[in-house]
Amino acid sequence: IAFIMELPVFHAPDVRNIAVSVRGRIGDFLRGAATVILVMSVLLWALSTFPGGAIEQSYLAASGRFLASLGAPLGLNWQLMVALLMGLVRKENSIATLGILYGGEAAGLAATLAAAITPAAALAFLVVQMLFLPCVATLAVMRRETRSWRWTLTSLGLLLVLSCGAGIAVHQ
Repeated sequence: IAFIMELPVFHAPDVRNIAVSVRGRIGDFLRGAATVILVMSVLLWALSTFPGGAIEQSYLAASGRFLASLGAPLGLNWQLMVALLMGLVRKENSIATLGILYGGEAAGLAATLAAAITPAAALAFLVVQMLFLPCVATLAVMRRETRSWRWTLTSLGLLLVLSCGAGIAVHQ
């Protein structure tokens, strides 16, 4: 007895349908990213301005100095530690945070960072950023899919140890 299976008729993809789908998804991403980045940038600006107007005396600097001791083995100063922390909301926020903390314009940010940190620290920052804890949305999906805080927190702990360990290894 022969096994006969009917296959659907295959067609070449329609470029118009693909373009509409891609355009919609890009628009959704940009709206979501722009909203979160804008809100976080305003929040970061407020935290870096108050109470005294100077970044060095701000609430953000105080919290960053608390994190600086954790970043010392990685060669990261408080500004880079705050940027990593803000990346938890959305990875793109790290760049906005660095722009605010190091003085504004995007064109001069690369030169400012090159003068402010060593190449080993910059490489350690990139390694930690890439391996670091995922954004909040990813954590929510992990929690929903595993249906367990235990697995989610275990994953967080493993990613934190992995990223910091790799960052220390690169810096040293």
